[in-house]
Amino acid sequence: MELADTVSWDAKQYGKFSILIRDYLNQNEKTSAFYSKFPSKTNLVAQAHEKLGQYKNRDIVYAALKNQLSGLDLSSKQMENLEKLQLSNSVTITTGHQLNLLTGPLYFFYKIIEVLKACEEMNQIHREINFIPVFWMATEDHDFEEINHFYFKDQKFVWNKNANGAVGRLDLTGIESLFESFFQQLPDAQNAKSLKSLIENSYLNSKSLTEATRKLVQQLFGERGLLMIDGDDKDLKQLMIPAFQEDLLKNSAFKMVEKTNEKLAAENYSVQVNPREINLFYLGEGNIRERIVYENDSFQVLNSKFQFSKEEILEELKSHPEKFSPNVILRPLYQETILPNVCYVGGSGEIAYWLQLKDFFASQNILFPILSVRNSLLILTEKQKSKLEKLGISFEDLFLPLFELVQKNVKENSGTEIDFESYESQLNQMFETLESKASQTDISFSKMVRAQKTKQIKGLENMKKRLRKAEKIKHSDRVERIEILYSELFPFGNLQERIENFSEFWLNYGTGFVKEIHHEIRPIDFHFTIKTLP
Repeated sequence: MELADTVSWDAKQYGKFSILIRDYLNQNEKTSAFYSKFPSKTNLVAQAHEKLGQYKNRDIVYAALKNQLSGLDLSSKQMENLEKLQLSNSVTITTGHQLNLLTGPLYFFYKIIEVLKACEEMNQIHREINFIPVFWMATEDHDFEEINHFYFKDQKFVWNKNANGAVGRLDLTGIESLFESFFQQLPDAQNAKSLKSLIENSYLNSKSLTEATRKLVQQLFGERGLLMIDGDDKDLKQLMIPAFQEDLLKNSAFKMVEKTNEKLAAENYSVQVNPREINLFYLGEGNIRERIVYENDSFQVLNSKFQFSKEEILEELKSHPEKFSPNVILRPLYQETILPNVCYVGGSGEIAYWLQLKDFFASQNILFPILSVRNSLLILTEKQKSKLEKLGISFEDLFLPLFELVQKNVKENSGTEIDFESYESQLNQMFETLESKASQTDISFSKMVRAQKTKQIKGLENMKKRLRKAEKIKHSDRVERIEILYSELFPFGNLQERIENFSEFWLNYGTGFVKEIHHEIRPIDFHFTIKTLP
């Protein structure tokens, strides 16, 4: 068997998503109520014109972004995009991600590269509009355990730290020892030196996780013009005071999203997230980030001393909007309010919760963006591809669960195949004839025939299982090789892109890794691609 170096499946062929995302990608009529425009290059242009007609925050966002990026040595492409952001014909295509240590899983790259490539292609064919790539850093997330580690060669490297509050504000105490341990695992090679340089120029030369992440992303994607934005910014949150006030006093997001959730449930779709009556956190001293709740006629910050009357919390919001942090329900509204954004690129889980927000956006008079499910990739080495070919495993077979893959491969390579289905059919026919005759005699004989039928069919099934077991023992070497290869391609039983870190590929390909992925991504058009790197 000879396998191609690259093979790709579209949404209909891949089919491994939740029912909601599958139906969305296939443009099932049942999902039409949950989005405005389906992702396509034609719709991006239409969305751009519509967004430009309502966008009002350009000067404030430009100034804030210029300030945030002032500490970086921006590439010429970044400086060009930053200046274009001031122009009335400029829009953005955006993706976002947590501040995972060393970027976390591989799909971090896939999201950003898809945004970059989408803008490149749109700028080539629609020069009357400037499409600018933006990466939204989720600096205000507070789930430290989700972002404090990365995997390298099946080893988990963890940043052990007592952490509270918004992760972006965390100092980097203790991170040196983590990377010292990591460096000891690296070979003495040129690409290893460049990898160490990426880390030294970011995590070992920054005061906060936000700063480190910004510097790392800058080194990886700055030359391609990516702009990084941090929502934890007073000037940007100033623009959200009306929306935050409405959430505190009227619980509009809760009411609107709950109605949408009922519509989703009526179509038998699962709900990704549930809104709260108040969808804001409070960022207080000591780096706390705790939910705001309304109880006993006052606004209280859970697990803290902070408590406000209605008048006090409105004054606090007016004076210190930076102390209010949106949760997963309000954050998309925040993003689409401050950016001239036309499209959000995200994973299937992200797009699922965005699909809950269309009616809420409409109630806030904010244009709902186009939602694009990011591309997925499985990267093979030449050696892994060769092993698949020798084992006779097709790329399609890799979508099977491991036990089915093993069973199928052993069966295909067995020289003792027995057609049990044919024998079972013959048995059934024989006993049908006997039962017909037995029904004309006495009931005890009829029961005896049925019992014997059950016994024989069960015996046949046991023989089938015994043969499979014998074949598995006979092919134990083949089975072991399949299981080892499968564990390489699907670490811990997960998709490669959800576990492995880019560092393993960087050691072999350096900056060429980004170029290879860039070549395979198909922007604004979901594909699952298996790519063999030379």
